Amino acid sequence: MTKAYSYIRFSTPEQAQGDSLRRQTAKAEAWAQQHNLVLDNSLRDLGVSAFHGTNRTTGALKSFLEMVEDGRIQRGSYLIVESLDRLSRETVIDAATRLFALIQAGIIVVTLSDGQEYSSERLRQDWTPLIISLAVMARAHDESRIKSERVGEAWQQKKEKARKEGKPLTPRCPEWLEVRDGTFVERPERVAIVRRVFQETIDGFGRREVVRRLNSEGVPTFRGGKGWHTSSIAKIIQSRAVLGEYQPHTGTHRNRNRKPDGDPIPNYYPPIIDNGIFLRAQGATQGRRQNAAGRKGMSGSHLFQGLAQCAHCAGPMHIINKGKPPKGGIYLACSTNIRNAGCDNNRRWRIDMLEPLLLAAIDMLDQTAFSGQDNDLKQLRAQTEALRTQIADFEKRQRTLIELVEFGDETATARSLELAKHIKRSRKELKAAEDQIAKNAAEPDLAARVAAAATISRQLNETPDIEERRELRTRLREIIRGIVERIECHQRFGATAVFIPRDEFHINNRRSEYNFTFMTREGIPRILLDQNVPDDIIDEWVGPWPF
Repeated sequence: MTKAYSYIRFSTPEQAQGDSLRRQTAKAEAWAQQHNLVLDNSLRDLGVSAFHGTNRTTGALKSFLEMVEDGRIQRGSYLIVESLDRLSRETVIDAATRLFALIQAGIIVVTLSDGQEYSSERLRQDWTPLIISLAVMARAHDESRIKSERVGEAWQQKKEKARKEGKPLTPRCPEWLEVRDGTFVERPERVAIVRRVFQETIDGFGRREVVRRLNSEGVPTFRGGKGWHTSSIAKIIQSRAVLGEYQPHTGTHRNRNRKPDGDPIPNYYPPIIDNGIFLRAQGATQGRRQNAAGRKGMSGSHLFQGLAQCAHCAGPMHIINKGKPPKGGIYLACSTNIRNAGCDNNRRWRIDMLEPLLLAAIDMLDQTAFSGQDNDLKQLRAQTEALRTQIADFEKRQRTLIELVEFGDETATARSLELAKHIKRSRKELKAAEDQIAKNAAEPDLAARVAAAATISRQLNETPDIEERRELRTRLREIIRGIVERIECHQRFGATAVFIPRDEFHINNRRSEYNFTFMTREGIPRILLDQNVPDDIIDEWVGPWPF
């Protein structure tokens, strides 16, 4: 029995609340019943535009066309539409091409609004329906084009108001805000969640861990649903809307033509995160990617994660679990050596023995001697002042050149364009310096990190709670990342902590009960973590001591 397919489409989801769906469905059912045809009414593109052919490249119409092409839909089948504009609102030449392709494939297209049937057999005898179809398609495209232009102009005006007045474009806004009386207002309980996500990211918790913590506490999501997901956390961390910034766009994700429309609008939203905190969170996220963060056990990851490397091949040190102590233990081992890939460093280091030595070494740093961060900030501030002065000078010279251009000076045009390049480059450098100042200002100084490491280390020794220990170890690992650059594991000379170079970085010249040896090579502080290493071996490695 011949089959008829009803294709129903409308452009916006809001039309589903009106009469469009019922009307199109009822008309198709009545026509199929009148002509004694089996009706398939599964072809529906609800809320899909036909102006740029989106319904042809995605959704139900695409599936229908593919089934026609590969023969799954038989020749002589019917395609019922309310009007030709349901199939396409593209330009006439494109819309007509789609219609002719269907007809040539043996499909009979029926338009219910005017009772026309477009079939190969009929059109070979009577071509006049083609004139009607071209007129209908031209009208449909013109309507959509005019509407698109009007909507585009209206949106452009809204965007201009947004830039000049900060006026909300629509009631839609970031999940932690809402619009009241034409103004963005914070939602305190959600703002607190966003700030928590940023702080926990800075503290060293990855997206999976942040999600686990939020869900275990039953913290409600912004859009309902069953719990938080890592994608939601990533969107929060990456969103510059937390800084108050809004980036207008043109196009849509569906049409794959979405792109920024002009520069971002600063202070459009109420800022809820400081720029320094935002940059620290981005740095923490990037750092975890580089250090191959992954799933952790209930006790949390070891403190050397991402820091330990082989002193021979510079490869990462991996974990070897040999069971529970005293016979077993968790060891660091050279990844290259484990894989027999060319490194002879077959020595193993017990993590539970190295960790307390590292913490003791950090605790012995002379906190009163650290002033490197202050010096860095002074240099950066001086750099920004110099850049601002330079930009002001460039702009003044450019204004003079523009006046010469107006008087017909041809060389002034080239010089003005060159100055524009210098201004653009200087502004980029200024933005980078200002971001670094904000990040440095938000970063705790070295003395604060050392003090925090000592406090958390003490708390770890006092608490038996597994969940609390997991959290403390995560925070401690992130603090150590801001102090220690790497842990070098040498087959002969042992494990050495190499501290991040800083101005006026000093270490107390004394030994502890762990028998540390303090080393400096090329001005970089090092502390040997292995015990009882003979001084003659150390001297052979790094040379005479400055202490």
